[in-house]
Formats: sequence, C-alpha cells, structure tokens
Amino acid sequence: MASLVLTAAGTAIGGPIGGALGAVLGRQVDQNILFKPQGREGPRLQELAVQTSSYGAQIPRLYGKMRVAGTVIWATDLKESSESNGGGKGRPSNTTYSYSACLAVALSSRNIASIGRIWADGKILRGSAGDFKTETGFRFYGGQEDQAADGLMASAEAAGETPAYRGLAVAVFEDMDLTDYGNRIPSLTFELIADNGAVSVGAIIDDIAGNGTAAFVEDQIDGFAATGQDGRDVLGVIGESFSLSFLSAPGGMMAEPRQRQEEVAAVFIYDDIVASRDGELVERPESRILAETKTTRQYSLRYYDPARDYQSGVQNAFRPGQSRVVRHQDFPAAMEATKAKNMAQTKLWLLYQERSTVQLDVLRTGRSMKPGTLVRWDDSDDIWRVRNWELHRGSISLALSKAGFAIPDTERPTDNGRSVKELDGLAGTTRLALVDLPFALDAPAQLSDNPKLYAAAAGDLGWRHAELFVVAADGVASDFIGQIPAPSTMGTTPEPLPPSGAHLIDRRNRLLVQMHNRNMILHHADNAQLSAGHNLAAIGREIIQFGSAEPIGDDRYQLSELLRGLGGTEREMGNHGTDEDFILLKGAGLTEIEARHFVPFHPVTLSAIGRGDDSPIFRSIDNPGRALKPWSPVHPYSVFRDNGDLEIGWTRRSRAGLIWPDHVEIPLAEEAEKYRVRIDNEIVDEPHVPVTLLPAATVQAYRDVSVSSLSIEVQQIGSHNVSDPLLFEVPI
Repeated sequence: MASLVLTAAGTAIGGPIGGALGAVLGRQVDQNILFKPQGREGPRLQELAVQTSSYGAQIPRLYGKMRVAGTVIWATDLKESSESNGGGKGRPSNTTYSYSACLAVALSSRNIASIGRIWADGKILRGSAGDFKTETGFRFYGGQEDQAADGLMASAEAAGETPAYRGLAVAVFEDMDLTDYGNRIPSLTFELIADNGAVSVGAIIDDIAGNGTAAFVEDQIDGFAATGQDGRDVLGVIGESFSLSFLSAPGGMMAEPRQRQEEVAAVFIYDDIVASRDGELVERPESRILAETKTTRQYSLRYYDPARDYQSGVQNAFRPGQSRVVRHQDFPAAMEATKAKNMAQTKLWLLYQERSTVQLDVLRTGRSMKPGTLVRWDDSDDIWRVRNWELHRGSISLALSKAGFAIPDTERPTDNGRSVKELDGLAGTTRLALVDLPFALDAPAQLSDNPKLYAAAAGDLGWRHAELFVVAADGVASDFIGQIPAPSTMGTTPEPLPPSGAHLIDRRNRLLVQMHNRNMILHHADNAQLSAGHNLAAIGREIIQFGSAEPIGDDRYQLSELLRGLGGTEREMGNHGTDEDFILLKGAGLTEIEARHFVPFHPVTLSAIGRGDDSPIFRSIDNPGRALKPWSPVHPYSVFRDNGDLEIGWTRRSRAGLIWPDHVEIPLAEEAEKYRVRIDNEIVDEPHVPVTLLPAATVQAYRDVSVSSLSIEVQQIGSHNVSDPLLFEVPI
C-alpha cells in the first residue's frame, strides 16, 4: 500500500520577501552589520550523500547547474517479485527474488530546464548520455505552473488527492530495481540544470530580493543553492562571500562590490565635523586599527567543485603576521577552484584593509551620508566607507571603516584536490568467458570433489553485471544460475604465447594482452607477491603468473617473467593461438558455476545478458571438470636390474593442492592409487605403485623385432577420471 511521506513541500524562500527586505533597509545596511547572524542560520554546504524525507524540509531554490540530494516526498512499500527456473530432468527448481520501489523526490523550488546525471549511493545511475545503469521507470517534472499530477502517484493515492507539485521540480521513479543497492532505496543525488551556462550573482540577487533591487555584481558562478529561513539569510551569505554592500536606493535597494577601484569619487566631510553632540563635547576623531593578533590571518571558503562531481572543496587564503584568527565561510555555490581561491584572497585582503575604523560626528546637511557612501574626513588620501549612522539633534554620528582596493584575479592554476570519480560510460555488449580451473580459487591448496567452472564477463566502461543462464540442448535458456556481480579484468591475446619448452619459469617469451577497456589495469608483482598468488591468470586453458606488466599504449600490456603451466596445465603450453581469452583470476567478477547446473566432462553452454545486450551472449566449453581430474605423473626414469628386468618409474602428483608446506608427501586425494601403463599404445600394466617392471624376456622380445626404444605412456587413474598421459621414450 502506498504511503504519503510528505504531503506539502516547503520552499527555500518562504514568506513575503518584500517585508523582509523592508526590515533590512531600516537597519544598518552594510554587509558586516546588516547581515550579521542574530540567532539565525543562513545557507550552508550540505553533504551530497544525505537524502531526507522529513516533514516540512526545505527544498532549495537552484540556479545554474548544481548537484542536490533532494527530499523524498512520496514512496511505496518495497515490491517483491519472484521467478522460478529449471526443475526439469530431476533437477530442483530455482526461485529468485527481486525487489523494486516507487518513489518521488522533490529537487528544486525553482523551475529546472533539464536533468543531467543521477547518482545512487555515489554510483552513477543515469549517465551523461541519459542512459540508466539500472532498470527503472523514470519521469521528470521541471516545476512548471501547468504541470499535471503524476499518473503513478494519482493511481496509488486517488486522483483528487494527489498534488501536482506545481512550481516544484520533482523526479519520479517507477519500479526502480533495488538489486544493486541491497534491496533498499538508495541515497539519490541529481545534477540539475536550471539555467543554460553560468549565472551571474547579480541575477541571483535580483531574483531573490524581487522587484526594486538593482544588483551591480558581474561575478558569475556555475550554480547556487538558495536555502535559509528567508531571503535576508540568502542575501547575507552572498554578500559575505562576495564582499558586497547593500545600499538603499529609490524604490528599493542596490547591491555592489565593497572593494573600491583606484579612481573613485568621495565626499569630503572635513568641514562638517562637529565638536559636540546633543550639547556635549566630543573628542576629536582619531582612527583606530584593530590589533594584529585579532585580525584574520587565514580565510577558508568551502564550495562545490564541478570538476570533482560537485563534491565540497576548500580554498584557503593566507597572509603573513602573528595572528591566529581563522575565518570559515560556507558558500553553497558551484564554481571552479581558481574562482573560489580568488574570492578567498579578495575577502582576506579586504578584512585586513578594513581593520582601520573611526567614529565621528558631522552636521546634518543635505548631502547623503547613508551607509555605503565613500567619504574623506582628513587631509590624507585615505577613503572611508560609512558603515552605519545614528541621528542626533543637529548632527549625525558616523561609523567609518577604510575602503579596500580591488585585487586583480590570479591567473595561476589552483589545485582543487583529487577525487575518485565514478566512471560514466555505456555498458556495451557483454563479453563472456568460461574458465575450467584445476583448483578452487578460494582454496587452491585443498582438495575438492566438485568441478570448478567459473564464468567471467565484462563490457565497456559502464558495464556492471549480467544475468547468467544454462542453455538447454534446444538453445533455450533453462536454469537461472545467478548474477555475474562485477566486471572481470580480462582481454585477448592478439598473438599466440610461444611454448617455453620444459621450463616452467619462462624468462624468454613475452605475452601481448589487449585489455577489454581502459579501466582494466595490470600491475607488477615481486617474488613474494607471486608466492602469495598475485597475478594469477588464465590464457586459453593454461594457468600462468606474470611478474612484469608493462603498459605499451592503447590499453595493451606486455607481460614477462612468466610462471608457466601452473595447476597441472603444462600440457597446454604449446597449444596457444591468437585471440585467446586472458582472465585475471584473483579479483572481482568471477562467478562459480555450481555442479548441479552441468555434468562434469560433458559439453555445457551458458548464456549471459547484460543491460546493454540486445540478445543473450553464448559461450560453450567441451569438457569441464579439470578439478576432478588427476594430474599427470612426472619425472620418469628407467633402469635395468641385474637380472635383465627393466624397471620403469615416475613421480606421482596430487590434485589436493599446490603447496608443500612441511616437506611431507602430499595426500593422494583419490580413493586408491592406481596407474595405467601403455607401451606402443597397448596396456601392459595397471600397478598400484608408481613403478612397473618389464621382464627381461619381454625386453628381449622387443629387441628381436629390431625395436631400439619403447614409447611409454603413463596415466594416473583417479576417482572421477584419468590423467593426461606422461609420454617418454626408454632405450633398450
């Protein structure tokens, strides 16, 4: 049953703004006095990962391009879906469950032109190309005054009881798949485009303050999120960050930068200075300078950095001196790092210049002495700005501070720090590979009585996962195996890997690997790392390790310092061709295929389908089950006994593991020890020990027919299969 989380969304700029601004003009108008917080909180930077659903939560008024979390205003309970697969030919059926949800998120109390990327739990949900990485029914309402109520919400809540949220930008998700997010609604953040290109600070001030305001501020920023108790709070944080003065003007007010230019007109008030106030003598005015230890030495500005996917950034400005005073300012705007650095430097310099103040009384004349007016009160060239004033009988008390000069912007590049960005790319076609390993990846040193067949898949940069199925003999996907949860590090070999002879340590050959996309990176490994199992890879049917991985451009690597034929795959060293699969075995993405989905040593076909596939991708393997197959014997020898009998022996190997930790014989890992010996393709013995004896008479019989050497073939007979043969010649 649908539940209405939030029935009415408040706007960031609430109440009659004209009344608030009227009250502002009746007070001290200068920035540091007029907008000094008095038990109020202005706009602050909010963490992008936070998404709320609180009643009465503020919805920001957005300008330019910004990334916001939004507020969930409506949602349904989670919807559970189940699907059964398989169950034929004596196999149990598989029932899989998936969950989805419907929700609506309020984004902006100002019209939004379009929507860009969407993040879910910090991962890209909607790319810049408009592609969704997870299936969902998405609709967007820009906040127009004529927008209609959403059909999904109306059907759940009743058409007459569902608001259209006119004037409010809203995103609606219908049956959003929650598989990738732990079957819960993820925290969503949205890239919103309210205006085309950068927006001027003056335009933001004019929009917030309403009619009657003229803002002479040419600075431009990429985006701004206006929040606060009222318009006064928003104007306050803008004025504080850009060092603006708000002045009364006919019919309203005016905003302009507080830093003055070199050539500026100032009112000379020296002759108007009086020595008495309300009939009492006052001291001759003298300027005062704030103590060095109380003057701001460091100014820190926090902002949103578009180059870092709108994560918060900090730019600091410093000046020399003994002071330890640090001022921090949160400015909820998106801008380049250089812009933020210039703002911080300008603000710090103005604070330093404005540390000089003076209090004086002047005659009440017809000349304007309102706050913001530039004046000169002595014979020096210093120019002062009226900060506030107080009326008396026949005089006006003025509080002045020295007017600071404008500071030219720096052109030097500014470091905005590094960020780990979520890749935004299309999924592309799924590439599927099957790997039949002779051991378990999670426990290579332990015996397993189950085959170890793994599926690996990848795609383009935006590929995330794929559904995996068993394909029946008629070519139809029957059993659902599961999900390949992440892309594997994989590629292809444009050239065949040459054999290394009998040497398992191959320092001569080089292997060229073309990685599937640029996000797949290979690394070097030293001897200790190789011993710990690093850089284990499958190339065709051979298992190798590589110590050196040199990038050579175009997402290609040249691998060297190779360990060959691992896991009993030495017979595959000479069987390589072009365009074989290269799969890094240690890492994410490999999905084990349970033994119930196929029959060992019989062909099996699997299919995978990802978000970017128009049709399933098929891959077959002829003879899976190497983990159940004994390893071939090694190190053959032959010796004639004194009586002429020929002793032929070998060293057995066990599939129980690869590690020899205590120099004790590795367990056989089979129900019984047994071998099959052939001479010239004829079975001559099946001993239970790694040695067979050829009688002297038999040896002589071969010699009588001019046989000078015997072709010996030895296989180990295991519980599930026989090993590959050990082939060697014995001269007689």
